[in-house]
Amino acid sequence: MPLVPCRACGHQVDTTALACPQCGATDPGKKISRQQRNAIFFAVQLVFWLALLGLGGWYVWNTAIPLARQYIVKPQPEPPPAQRP
Repeated sequence: MPLVPCRACGHQVDTTALACPQCGATDPGKKISRQQRNAIFFAVQLVFWLALLGLGGWYVWNTAIPLARQYIVKPQPEPPPAQRP
């Protein structure tokens, strides 16, 4: 297995090592740690779901509510035409 320097301390570690034996950094052969990777993944998911929720709310506000209002509000009766003498 090839050895690479640990991203935290520079100690030579195997690329498949889960932790650096010298400093304890997780995934020492990777450019970013597992915690940072998970945080980025969580942030991307959060943005995606908030955007999806916002689009759903916008659709309901602009489409479903006016349609429901049309069925709920009763039309006003027209006044009878004035009779001429």
